[in-house]
Amino acid sequence: MILIYSTTEESSVGKTLKSFCIKTKNMEWKVIITAILLIISLIPLTSTYHSDAKPLPLSSLNPNDPGITFYDEQIFMTLNSYPVSTNLVAYVKVIAQTSDSGYGPAYLLNAITNNDWWYQVGVAYNWPYTNGSFDPGFHMIYMVWNSSGDPVLGPVLLNFNGNVNSGDEIMLEIEISNGNIVLSAYDNTTGSKAIATVNANGASNIVTDLNFLHGYITGLMTEWYHLRAYFGGELGVVYRLQHLATSFTLGVNEIYLTSPPQSIASNEIAYSVLNNYTFYNLSYIEAYTASNGYYFITGNLYPIFLNYKVIGGSFNIPINITYFYDGSKEITRLPSLIFVDTNTNISMPSIVLEGLSRIISLNSTPILATRSGNLTVYYQLQYFININIPVNASINGIYTTLSSGWYNASIKVLISPFTYYPNSSRIMVFSYPTTQFILNSPINLSITYILQYYVHVDSLTPLFGSINGTNATIFSGWYNQNTIIQIYNITFYQSNETRALITKILPANKILVNMSYTITVNELVQYFITVKSQIPIYALINGTNSTLTSNWYNKGTFINVENITYYGPNNEYRYVIASILPSRNITVENPITISIITVKQYPLSVYSKIPVYALVNGTNETLQKYSWFNTGTRIQIENITYYINSTARLLIEKILPYSNFTLLQPINITIITLPQYFLNVSSSYPVYILFNGKNTTLSDGWYNNGTEIKLYPIWYINQTERQKLMSISLNGKPTSNNVIIVDGPISLKLDYIIQYYISLISIIPIKALINSTLTNFTPGWYNSGTLISFINMTYYVSNNTRYIILSIVPFNLTVNTSVTVKVTTLREYLVIINTPVLITVANKTINTSEIWVPAGQSISIPRYVNISNNVRIFYNTTSYLINVTQPTNINVKPVKEYLVTINGNSEWLPSGSVITLTQFIPIYEQGKWIGTYNVSNGVTITVNEPITETLVKTLNGTFVGIIAIVIAVIVLGILILTVRRSRPKF
Repeated sequence: MILIYSTTEESSVGKTLKSFCIKTKNMEWKVIITAILLIISLIPLTSTYHSDAKPLPLSSLNPNDPGITFYDEQIFMTLNSYPVSTNLVAYVKVIAQTSDSGYGPAYLLNAITNNDWWYQVGVAYNWPYTNGSFDPGFHMIYMVWNSSGDPVLGPVLLNFNGNVNSGDEIMLEIEISNGNIVLSAYDNTTGSKAIATVNANGASNIVTDLNFLHGYITGLMTEWYHLRAYFGGELGVVYRLQHLATSFTLGVNEIYLTSPPQSIASNEIAYSVLNNYTFYNLSYIEAYTASNGYYFITGNLYPIFLNYKVIGGSFNIPINITYFYDGSKEITRLPSLIFVDTNTNISMPSIVLEGLSRIISLNSTPILATRSGNLTVYYQLQYFININIPVNASINGIYTTLSSGWYNASIKVLISPFTYYPNSSRIMVFSYPTTQFILNSPINLSITYILQYYVHVDSLTPLFGSINGTNATIFSGWYNQNTIIQIYNITFYQSNETRALITKILPANKILVNMSYTITVNELVQYFITVKSQIPIYALINGTNSTLTSNWYNKGTFINVENITYYGPNNEYRYVIASILPSRNITVENPITISIITVKQYPLSVYSKIPVYALVNGTNETLQKYSWFNTGTRIQIENITYYINSTARLLIEKILPYSNFTLLQPINITIITLPQYFLNVSSSYPVYILFNGKNTTLSDGWYNNGTEIKLYPIWYINQTERQKLMSISLNGKPTSNNVIIVDGPISLKLDYIIQYYISLISIIPIKALINSTLTNFTPGWYNSGTLISFINMTYYVSNNTRYIILSIVPFNLTVNTSVTVKVTTLREYLVIINTPVLITVANKTINTSEIWVPAGQSISIPRYVNISNNVRIFYNTTSYLINVTQPTNINVKPVKEYLVTINGNSEWLPSGSVITLTQFIPIYEQGKWIGTYNVSNGVTITVNEPITETLVKTLNGTFVGIIAIVIAVIVLGILILTVRRSRPKF
């Protein structure tokens, strides 16, 4: 059995084989092979980009092009479910369009074969090169990608064998045939074509189940290179498939063609097709695409299924519409699928006429294209009605005038027996073709009628007379032309208290009806007025002063009854008219009874410096110095304070002879008042005072003249909060007197400050910034709003003992309440070591010769510190674990030790140690120590580095040679003796 041992080291440039050994069962051969180095350099020709979107690379004019960085915009439709086998065909209407830099798009058909290769063919316009120039005009473009996602061919630009113009429809085809794939583009308009044949690489059919595996797709794509991101300015391009894709994905990609390319924007939406009348769209980064599974649109173009519907019947005249497709005006006939530029107009005829039939649009025209979808335009079918005279009719239940003109088809018409005209005339229809009909075709109507006029009678009472010689009551109504109406002048009594006299009839009392009339009867209506009163009554009757008595009065007579008061002896009482029923002012409009009611009154006199208010029979009134009140009036004088101004007032102290009484005779009232002044306190804090021998708080209010108020300079709110009076301003002037006497209006402004007691718990002195001034902090009273910021300073008891502040709570404060400041400290001792060593304190290890250690904290010193795996330092000291309870000095002696391995046995020895390498060896062997020193057996060495020595034994050649010679001599002697014995005797 052969075993191969190897040690190798791999890198990007190759592998290094260091050594190998070959062993057999009966022998050991050691072979050393040195420095076999294999370097393999891989230099790619182009970078490979693996992502969800494959950019169609640019062509190079020559290999020395410096190249510029482009953005690649892709708008695609992936066929997720589509009937494909060995060929895929699509049609596209190519558009000559460019960006600001002059580059145009490629209109591409894409196919994935069953061996996961990707083929692209299309028509490119002004396709750019890597150096920024471009190939002008239309070319066929194709490209091939392998199953690893890498481009293997293209892009290749081919010339057509004829002209290709903007707007031509191009058939694109990818076909598998005889082990090849044929890529072709055919101009259905001019017949120009371009064809390329490439190896199919074993493919047998085109598939859709490998979409997006390497960023490939089977489907359609508009791809456009440009120098700016998010170009999104494509003109509308329409692709057409041979079959309906029942499932597809719409997507937009924007790729920044750095190395490797960066996908800076991507959006995809998958759709399942319900029917080919529904378009699904995707709008993203200013790019737009839509598809119904049969058509694929990219750019600023909306697909619209445009249909029309005629309401009311059928109409077979063609309807043409106009719209804009990529800026060009197009004309088509309804119904139709159209592709319209976004935000452009779709125009259609508003009226289509055929003899006495027509249709009119129910939609506003033109229609602004703002989205894709289905659009139904509605037209109303109408027929012409010819009628000899306009008549009133009900059309679909709506009352209107039926005259010659156009009317909606299928309407229900019911002609009214009367037709009214604006001049108060009408016709009465006697005969017509039918009472009602449904309008299903144009129609002629001939109406027979009689003319009537409306006579309006304006009279308050019934009129009596004759109509065409027959006595009758004359009413307002319709009368046939040439009717004779005569009116009689008769007085009409409606009742014993109401009558009417005719004074004039206009235009005459006899008329011939040959137009509309208004017969106006001027009547004088009179009513009987009854007057009831215990005293004489005077009134202004139509402005003339007269005695008012019961009598007949013309309608409209204005009666103003005079309210006259009757006074008794010495004015001790009087009678006044309390009410005139139904009213003092009367316009005679019906019979009425006027009743006069009187009331007796007494005088009331009031003596007061202030206005006096009282409840008079429960109603609040101001009592005048001298006034009259009805007998029995209940008067309650209100104790209301009188304000001289906003700072002085008078209070009512007494009301003489009484404040509550019933007026049964003349009375005199006297009011006695007390002055008060308003004290206004301006203070941001409660004002504590001594008032009337009691502690209280001072507030704004009214105080009696002479009131004494004592202010407290300091008021303790509680044990830790107080307020201090800083200044007093009395009526705008400062004062130090804290006793205020109210002898007029007072404006008192007090300035207080709140103080809080700040306590301190600390075993060491601390410093603080108090309102930005550094000072030693002491407990005491501090003004509200004082800013206190404590200083975290270490306090040194001595040069080897100190206190550090662990926390000050609170550390920063604004004084707005009483606070106890608590200082937490830690005592530390200085530990000094004679030489820097690794010290572990509280699970942290540092290399130092001096350290501050918390009191009671233990420190540990390691016995050994490994410099490497065979060199270490031994720290020689009296103790390796020290509990620090005071300042401490530690002496450590470091000793360097090396690992010494002799025949596999290891031991650490101090630097400078001496060892002798010796071992017993049989006489037939000889030995040598191989390793660090390579010395003979028995040699003494000094330890000043790591040492490894192994005794290697070999045969003693001299001894073996001597033994071999001896054996050879013995053998030779034996042979000689044997020969001599066997020699024949002669």
